[in-house]
Amino acid sequence: MSLDILESVDLNSYKTFTDRYFSKRYIVNAAGIENNDIMLMFHSNRITLVSLAPSHFFFKKPGKYKINFSSGKVDRLSNSVKGKGKKGGQHLSPQSVICRVEYEDGTGFNVPCGMKGSLIEVNEVLVEKPELFKEYPDSDGFIAIMLSSIANSEATKNELLTPEEYDEAVKNNVK
Repeated sequence: MSLDILESVDLNSYKTFTDRYFSKRYIVNAAGIENNDIMLMFHSNRITLVSLAPSHFFFKKPGKYKINFSSGKVDRLSNSVKGKGKKGGQHLSPQSVICRVEYEDGTGFNVPCGMKGSLIEVNEVLVEKPELFKEYPDSDGFIAIMLSSIANSEATKNELLTPEEYDEAVKNNVK
């Protein structure tokens, strides 16, 4: 009686990296725009990943798109941080635009960062492979990495919706 090791383990029961190490929080109707929902994933080391929430209107709109990291006179792709303290990151407010999603038909929308902090880096892979943005928004398709103070990170996390509150808001369309 020999057992195959792969058959003895349910590989679908394991959480993803972001599910294991990040606390997800949500902003609904960012900038007063219906279904403009943002997901922030907080790590215990103050690093925060910025992405779109599953209920964002982007996921319902078909068509080809590209991610543009230029916002006005600022090119987020040129952001450069140095050293252990991550000096030189662009300082952003919650309303600062991280990127713009642009469709072939000329329409598009801006993605705000949702928190006060320093931009550590943007996900440059999205320029070449924008499909990751739609297919894996809470892993390979994240938009940017932010860093803020411990106090600001905790305060922001406490102000935003927990996964349970977010699910309830989306379920009841109470945003």
